[in-house]
Amino acid sequence: MENFERELIAATSDKHLPGTIVAAANREGTFNYLKCFGNTSLAPDAPPVTEASTFCLASATKLVTSVAAMQCVERGLISLDEDVAEYLTEWKDAVILKGIDEGSGEPILVRAERKITLRHLLTHTSGISGFENEEIMAYYNAIGDSKGTLISRYFTSQDPVIKAAALEEMRVADDSFTVEPLIFEPGTGWVYGMSTDWAGKLVETLTHQTLESYCRQNIFTPLHMTSTTFRLLHPTHPHIQQNLLSMTSRTPSGTLTNVPSLYPLNPVHDMGGSNLYSSAPDFLALLKSLLKNDGVVLKRETVDEMFDARLVDKGVLGTEKARGFLEGMVQVEREKEWDHCLAGLVNEGVLGTGRRGGGVTWQGATKCFWWIDRESGLCGFYGSQLIGGSDKGASARMNDKFEKAVYDDYGGSK
Repeated sequence: MENFERELIAATSDKHLPGTIVAAANREGTFNYLKCFGNTSLAPDAPPVTEASTFCLASATKLVTSVAAMQCVERGLISLDEDVAEYLTEWKDAVILKGIDEGSGEPILVRAERKITLRHLLTHTSGISGFENEEIMAYYNAIGDSKGTLISRYFTSQDPVIKAAALEEMRVADDSFTVEPLIFEPGTGWVYGMSTDWAGKLVETLTHQTLESYCRQNIFTPLHMTSTTFRLLHPTHPHIQQNLLSMTSRTPSGTLTNVPSLYPLNPVHDMGGSNLYSSAPDFLALLKSLLKNDGVVLKRETVDEMFDARLVDKGVLGTEKARGFLEGMVQVEREKEWDHCLAGLVNEGVLGTGRRGGGVTWQGATKCFWWIDRESGLCGFYGSQLIGGSDKGASARMNDKFEKAVYDDYGGSK
């Protein structure tokens, strides 16, 4: 690991990358690695990153929500292929956006014929998109809603003041669970968006608990995850906020600057797709439990199903839009085949890092990456706080170097 560590020390020392923690382990428990690099913010007097440092996981949150949803399946509260509109009644009359009428400028909407299932929600095949989706932004513009403009302003502006103002307007509106048109019939396409957030709301409906309360009782406490929460400002765990790393973004010149986070510190909803805060030791505890299949949070057969289930038509991941998103966000290897299970993205063949086929991964927009390789018996986490697409893949490349170093030094690639 020495060469990798030297490179990450240099990158965080000259502020090319923000403060970072990397952690990995094997199934047997004979290999446990965790190292901290850099400082908690870009301020000259910022203290160093420590094991206690916490992150906004962004979309890495989704793994926790998937576990919670599969616990509901285990307990007979719902099946994977049941119509979720029986519980999330907002979706009983779902419509599909077919485009914008060129003459009238009105959105073209038709009623959905297929039901949305939990399987669809956990594999991003529900047709529910997200705030960054071009079709949905066009829909909002067509109906005269300012949301599309605000979203575009936040993601395209390089001015921190403009970004902060757009962010504040979105937070004031706080319409996270507004029912929007689907962009395809459920099960017939793949689009990244709010599906896992709705899965989190489904867990709340089925269990009559908040997602925070449910996950604390059934995931965080059993795994001793004492630095993990959806509720950063709750008085019972002040250390999580106190240890939170500052959010950064990369300017057009390539330097880093501290910026306000897209993710609210005191959200109205527990967003199962994006708003969990955690530490590297905590998140690694979840990865290790799933890798070992130790029965602590899920039955062994449930973990097998969660990691082995595949899309009905994996060709939906090969579309230009899906592939473009995955190459941009998850930095997938272009020449490899990819699939999706109930836990995350699945690589079909051996990767350049050494990860075996059938490995599962995902990442958050804050540059928090995780992977689980059940064949090699290895898992890992890379955590930092760098928001936005302006990173140009620097964090993803460093994460790949970390993963390759783990496989090279600890037997996974041999």
